[in-house]
Amino acid sequence: MNPADIPSDAPNDAIMASPAELADFSEWVRQAFGGQRSARDFAVLFRGTDPPFSFIYNGAPSAGFLKSWTRTEETKNLTDRIERSVRFTDPQTGLRVTAVASVFNRYPAVDWVLYFENQGKQDSPILESIQALDVELNTDPPKKAAVLHQLVGDVCGERSFLPFDTSLGPGQSLRLAPQGGRSSNGAFPFFNFEFEGRGLIAAIGWSGQWAASFDRSANGPTRVRAGMELTHLKLHPGERIRSPRILLLYWKGDRMAAHNRFRRLMLHHYVPQQNGKPAAMPIFWQGFDRYNARPDWPTEKGQLNALKAAHEAGCDTLWLDAAWFPKGFPNGVGSWSCDPQRFPNGLKPVSDAAHKLGMGFILWFEPERVAAGSEIARDHPEFVFGGEKGGLFKLNDPAARRWLTDRLSKCIEEFGLDWYRNDFNIDPLSFWRANDPPDRQGITEIRYVEGHYEMWDELVRRKPGLLIDNCASGGRRIDLETCMRSIPLWQSDTSCWAGHPEWNQTQNYALSHYLPFHDCCMWTPDAYDFRSGATAGAIVQFAFLDPGFSVDAAKAAVAEARENQKYWYGDFYPLTPCSASPEHLIAWQFHRPDLNAGLVLAFRRPQSPYIGLGVPLRGLNAAATYTLEMIDDARHATTRTATGRELMSELELRLGPRGSSLIVRYREAPRAPAK
Repeated sequence: MNPADIPSDAPNDAIMASPAELADFSEWVRQAFGGQRSARDFAVLFRGTDPPFSFIYNGAPSAGFLKSWTRTEETKNLTDRIERSVRFTDPQTGLRVTAVASVFNRYPAVDWVLYFENQGKQDSPILESIQALDVELNTDPPKKAAVLHQLVGDVCGERSFLPFDTSLGPGQSLRLAPQGGRSSNGAFPFFNFEFEGRGLIAAIGWSGQWAASFDRSANGPTRVRAGMELTHLKLHPGERIRSPRILLLYWKGDRMAAHNRFRRLMLHHYVPQQNGKPAAMPIFWQGFDRYNARPDWPTEKGQLNALKAAHEAGCDTLWLDAAWFPKGFPNGVGSWSCDPQRFPNGLKPVSDAAHKLGMGFILWFEPERVAAGSEIARDHPEFVFGGEKGGLFKLNDPAARRWLTDRLSKCIEEFGLDWYRNDFNIDPLSFWRANDPPDRQGITEIRYVEGHYEMWDELVRRKPGLLIDNCASGGRRIDLETCMRSIPLWQSDTSCWAGHPEWNQTQNYALSHYLPFHDCCMWTPDAYDFRSGATAGAIVQFAFLDPGFSVDAAKAAVAEARENQKYWYGDFYPLTPCSASPEHLIAWQFHRPDLNAGLVLAFRRPQSPYIGLGVPLRGLNAAATYTLEMIDDARHATTRTATGRELMSELELRLGPRGSSLIVRYREAPRAPAK
């Protein structure tokens, strides 16, 4: 992708917060974190101005004693935000609680993390039920229902990331939590709470077992809490722990405008950056799931042949998955060296060849799972929950983490990697909890998650510019903290087999509400299949070794994806509801205000009786004229013009037979010079 096509954090436009909204939100943040009361009561959504977190200490709720603790503050004015650190210290036990909050200058958003440190000389009393988020929201009048807009987490099936809404009436409660300790396994830690045309988009940053609850009282207000699912622990002298990260974006009015504010916030202030801009997403060439059974594919010669095919098709990056280490996948995980039979010269010849062609190289690892009989299980059983029998690597152990970081860093350097792919095919929760003493419940998870972040951060520190792919049996560890460090290229293990483009449509539609970067795999260059999966990047597993493979078809699909890439960096607008049903039509739009251009993707599913639909486009200039390019499944294009006012009223999308797609690219036409 051309870096020139990547947008900057543009000035305010129609979807951005108004000065009044920013002032309102900043007022609540100032009161909640700044310790200064004002006559103004910011009661639009938030009730009260207490710190927006809570915990229980020595059996007592923090709301009853925190105001009596010693309080200090520090403020830093940064380029894009104000960072405020507020410290509360218990004069009796020496426990210090520090809230580090960032208030963004251009977004009605705040981000914070809590730190708990025992500055005393003895073990602290029990610290428990740490809620990094604990706020009460105004949901009056009490007879009106609130709505929680959610996504299913990854379940490796047609429901992966499916959007759904939950109504919350007076007296009703709701609880969310993932399964097994991976943060988006069955539940998704991004959601939008709406009441009477206003609300909060929230993101939880914790790559472990988080939990969130919504309790609406009978008389109206709703208490929202989020944190680790289990904390009940004492802290030793000098010991420090952190909480999950919380990000809130306040909105009122247009819900999709709010989601696009959130997307822009993620794009420019959270996701991995390169040269001061969001990372450029590549088009990858992969083959593990298609060709791993062929003995000629997972070899140096086989990968050099794949590289030639990738380059001829126009791809950016060669992807070698779990087929390069002794015993292979899954029996060889924990032996992070090249199989001498298949790669006698290591992997540097492959990466060197890629770099000579101007391409990148990505390699698969699964460092947190250790197989019995692997190198780590044999040589360092003390680093494994499960010892020599294999199990979960102890990222919570500093010595083990340093050893693994050194080993991975050496591989990254020696193999010439541009991307490091981190998979995670094991549920860690039972290992964590089995290792906790009764008075230290949650400590193993905390240290493990902290160790995970430290390892990823250190790998990038050692190789600036390295990009990380976040995989966990697909998309089962997607949260705010992983999105700050990595990109979920393999958003679900549904990509491991062909034949379900409708699932890809659902996933891409749904995830685009929150994440600017995500990706899945396409197995054919067929337009309907390929368009269903391609996003800001693309992953292809084309049958290039099979008789009759069409290089021209591969080139056409890749070229189309490359032309569409830049639009995925723009604002997202759903044009139809989202459903897993094969009988429905589905369509969405991406708009780039900075380019005065955009993209519409529409799909007629295999059992849909409908041949088309009319949809209003968003974000256009009503007074402008637009040139439209309509591209069918044969990739034949027709063009026409229309005014912005006409397109914002209705764009007619006529699709072909069942199982067909349509692309519409539009751009504002140059205005005729004044006479």
